[in-house]
Parts: sequence; structure tokens; C-alpha cells
Amino acid sequence: MQPAPPDLEYSEPFNKAFEQIRAGVDLAVGGFNDIVAQVNEWAWLLGPAALLWIKRNLDAVRGGLRSVLDRVEHAVEHQMPVLSLISMSFRWVTDVKTPVSQLSFAVTEPVDQNLAKWTGDAARAYADKATKQKAAVDESVLKAEFISQWLFKIAKANVDYAVELAKIVTSLAGKFAQAATDAATVINIPWAIDTLAESVGDIVTAGLDTLLHIGQRFVDALGNVRDIATQVGDHSKLPGGRWPEAVRG
Repeated sequence: MQPAPPDLEYSEPFNKAFEQIRAGVDLAVGGFNDIVAQVNEWAWLLGPAALLWIKRNLDAVRGGLRSVLDRVEHAVEHQMPVLSLISMSFRWVTDVKTPVSQLSFAVTEPVDQNLAKWTGDAARAYADKATKQKAAVDESVLKAEFISQWLFKIAKANVDYAVELAKIVTSLAGKFAQAATDAATVINIPWAIDTLAESVGDIVTAGLDTLLHIGQRFVDALGNVRDIATQVGDHSKLPGGRWPEAVRG
């Protein structure tokens, strides 16, 4: 059995999180609508004072749900770009770092063993070119690894964000389903909605704090773009941004 590509280790939980988010949103919105329908059905028995109290709590619940849905909409819009980031991060390793790193030994290994007998200016010129080319290879490997890590940090923050968002939505869906069940009888409607409002407030507050922390990691990773510019702009071992030529025409 062939092992799964390394990028699947992160793309699969990322996609799974979005499956849970979509399912959770449907359940949460459906549960909220069921509760509103039950309140409307029994409004004639609840009375104006109770209805006003219920409305205030439902408005708070709706506001909490809306704040989460806003983040869901934003996350869904960026699902495919994040998957591309994950793939690109690993491609910098498999398509650039690995094949280039294999040249590190090759550029200093003489094709003809008679080269070991070289002396004088020719030998020194060869050794100088070989040293510069090995340095260029090793530098390219470091740059590829740096860029791969940078992309990975950004992608990882997005994966963590989606997983945490899925937990929030799933938890909310459970609370809405429970509240809809508890509000099946008119006498329990006020109690069910009061419990729901408190639960939603706690979940949203704690969840958004966590999302804010993860979002800060994402911003910090983006802030390292200066480091990327420094890496790419360093031509000390790649003169003029080009490969050091062994022979000049």
C-alpha cells in the first residue's frame, strides 16, 4: 500500500472541517428556524411580556449565529486558495529542493577520474568553479526550504482556523437541536431559549477568541514576507540572480 502524498495529511482534515462546517450550519440554521416557528405557534399563550423577553434572547442568539456565519462565508471563499497553498508548499520540496539538493554532490564529483591529476592554473580554476557551483546549489536548496516553510505556516494557520471553526459550528448545531427539542412544549419555551442564549454566547465568545489567536498567527506568517524578499534578494552566491557559469562564451 502506497503512503498518501504528504500534502493530504493537511488537505484532508481541511476538507473534512468544511464538510462538518456545512453540515453544522444547516443544522444550526434549521434549529433556529424551528425554535422561531414554535414561538410563533404558541405566541397567543405566551403573552406580550414573555414574547418581548423571548425576542430579546432570540435576537442575541441570532447575532451570535450571524457572527459565526460571517466567518464561515469568508472561510468558504478561501477554501480552494488554501488547498493550493498546501500543495505548493510541498511542491517546493518535491519539485525544487529535492532534485536541486541532489546536485550538491554532482557538481563537485569529477566526471573523469583523470581530473584528479590536474595541477596548476587549470586545477585551481576548476576547483574555484566547482566550489561556486556547489555554493549556488546549497543556497538554492536553502531558499526552496525557506519558501516551502513560509507557505506551510500560512496554510497551517488556515487549516487550524477551519478545524476550530468546524468545532464551533458543530457545537452550536448541537445546542440549537437541543433547544428545539426542549421548546417542543409551550411551558418549556422560555427556559429553552434562555439556556440557548447563554450557551450560544459562551460558545461564540470562546470560539472567536480562539479564531482571533489563530488569525494572528496567520498575520504573523504573512508579516514574514520581508524575510522572503531578503532570501530571494540575496545574490551573494547567485551573482546577478543567475547560476554561476562554469564556462563563459
